[in-house]
Amino acid sequence: MNYSPDRAALALRNKLGHEPKLISIEISNSQGKRYGEGDKDPLIVHSAWTHTIDRVSRGKGTQSSPQIQTNDGESVWFGETTALGDHQSIATLGKDKSEIAKFLMMPLLLPSDNGGAHDGHLRIVMSHHSYFDPTVKQRIESQILGRHQFTRNGQSVDVTVDAVDLVPEGVGAYWLASELGQLKPGYSLTIEIGYRTTEVWLVDDAGEPIKGEPIQFGVFNLASAIASDDEVRIALLGTTDTPKQVKDSQIAISLKQGKIAKIDAAKWEAIKDRHLNRWKDDVIGMVFSQHESSLSQAEQILFSGGGAMLLRERLLRANPNFWVDSDAQTASVRGSYYHFLNRV
Repeated sequence: MNYSPDRAALALRNKLGHEPKLISIEISNSQGKRYGEGDKDPLIVHSAWTHTIDRVSRGKGTQSSPQIQTNDGESVWFGETTALGDHQSIATLGKDKSEIAKFLMMPLLLPSDNGGAHDGHLRIVMSHHSYFDPTVKQRIESQILGRHQFTRNGQSVDVTVDAVDLVPEGVGAYWLASELGQLKPGYSLTIEIGYRTTEVWLVDDAGEPIKGEPIQFGVFNLASAIASDDEVRIALLGTTDTPKQVKDSQIAISLKQGKIAKIDAAKWEAIKDRHLNRWKDDVIGMVFSQHESSLSQAEQILFSGGGAMLLRERLLRANPNFWVDSDAQTASVRGSYYHFLNRV
């Protein structure tokens, strides 16, 4: 094994009896998520940001829409508040999320991670859809390992990441079902319906993925279809005869909140249901057609992710063999935390 000062530091701390604080993190095209030691509930921060913060908005960051000030003097406002206005995202940058992992992790680190019994040292469990790509693993480790210093909503964050454990995106739902005693013996198929991709893994009874791959289809396709709906365009833009577009991020937030500006509740439900039914058939049809051999080996099918949260009632009605956690959007990040906590 190559010498690493970060690994050496971790070994020394463990020898002295100090364990780093364990945190599970998902960096996503839609929502960054965090769950770890001392967290009452998972933290969700929408993966949108702006470097322009109006004077009237300065100092008004929240837990889920934090304002970050880096040591270089850069100001960044992350979260849902930003996503409803002019913003940047991974989609607009055209980059893989692993290329800016350090940047996307910032709003998921908290002042409460400083000091304490762990002396500001962290062990990060991070999921990614390119789990088997050594280049991605090296890229994430090079950005995440080491010291992170910045100000979050006016409070200092100063932590050192001693170790990074990369896990397949979505497999945490398997570990969560196991933790909750809801896992059937035998192989399982985990299906994480994310924003840009749907990750499908066949997992053995030891919790290890045997085969699988991401499918380029997710909530983005649903949000884009609703954004292009004539009823939505007329309500939000005043006409369909305009080059302006309704932003998919606005629709994604409205799907999460259950409401949207300028459209009454009953009409929004009708529009949403029409597109959800069609999208569910597309997702299930695509997964089942591309992973037919894995389906025949699976005793149980586990759904997670923001897409599974939107489809939860439909999935549970469709098949009693489907398992969908009541908070499916955070199932994987919570399961990853519990899995590594048990290993520690």
